[in-house]
Amino acid sequence: MIKKTNSISNKLNLIIGLVTCFLYGSVNAQATDRSSFFIGYETFEMTMNKFQNFAGEMGYRFDDKNQIRLMIGEVNLTERHLSSKWEAAAVDGDNVEGYFRIYELYYDRYFGKRKNFYYSGSIAYVRDEYNHLISDNSLENETATVGFAIGYRKENLFGVKHLYTNISIPFRYYFNDIPETEWGNTTISAHKYVNNFWFFIGYHF
Repeated sequence: MIKKTNSISNKLNLIIGLVTCFLYGSVNAQATDRSSFFIGYETFEMTMNKFQNFAGEMGYRFDDKNQIRLMIGEVNLTERHLSSKWEAAAVDGDNVEGYFRIYELYYDRYFGKRKNFYYSGSIAYVRDEYNHLISDNSLENETATVGFAIGYRKENLFGVKHLYTNISIPFRYYFNDIPETEWGNTTISAHKYVNNFWFFIGYHF
């Protein structure tokens, strides 16, 4: 068994403090008619992993340009998903299943004429687990991350008022990284710079 867990509280507290100061200065402005709370369900990752557990977002849009979101995910990762080069590409080989937990806070800044596209700064807590199905090998890792994202949000989807879709592509830096790990003919890819794809469908109030 490989278990890699370090104390991350000091780094995480520092990051949260800096981001909180930044958010307070950025969004402490008068809200417009576009301000709203929202909540959404993540469909892309969940579909690929047979809807095991839950992934979603909730947040508040302050005005046309500023928004904060909390993404929460607890996903059981299938063997097929992890080994697919078109999906996770996290494992080179077979017989590995996993688990992914994430709590990620975003500050989004919209741009462009229609204010649908945005860029983000983010901090997160991430837990990764991998289990070898034909041996006793397993890997567990916890880390704080810092990163950025690009995204696109479309409101009043299909003409339905308040229904929205949100596409987000985050990139993260792992403070406590996972080195490349070999279990026989199977290799767990290094986790230092990690990205993925989120597709949310939700409702804003």
